[in-house]
Amino acid sequence: MPEPSSNEHSNTNLYLRLQQSQLVRANIQNISQFLNTGLSSETLDICVKLLEAGIHPQTLSEAVIQIRNEMAALNNGQSGE
Repeated sequence: MPEPSSNEHSNTNLYLRLQQSQLVRANIQNISQFLNTGLSSETLDICVKLLEAGIHPQTLSEAVIQIRNEMAALNNGQSGE
């Protein structure tokens, strides 16, 4: 049986990493739904990328809360007009 070429080995690694990434993403979404965070899949993806980039988790959570509060205030202001 021939040895897999470097390119085939690389493609296999990429495929395995993609599968693992999708599994992790699905688990994060399930946890988010279980905790009733109200975060969309896109928002969760952005949060994960920010955490991977080194953003402190507490800082990120405070920013999400602040954005939610500001959006709620804007929505309340619009509904009162």
